[in-house]
Amino acid sequence: MKAAIEKAGTDDAVMVGDTPWDVEAARRAGIDTIAVLTGGFSADELREAGAAQIFESIDELRKRIGETALG
Repeated sequence: MKAAIEKAGTDDAVMVGDTPWDVEAARRAGIDTIAVLTGGFSADELREAGAAQIFESIDELRKRIGETALG
């Protein structure tokens, strides 16, 4: 993850993921995670891992992207 951020040339990043491991990897890199309930994990599990926001689906995220750090 850090290599991708360095390659992008900016620290301004947000992770979109669907597992607690995605959230953990982003947290270790100092990045907030927007989580989607498509990976078989509950909202509570993703929240406990540290997800900043959680959406039911990619479609919901797409419709509400303006409410996120990506907007």
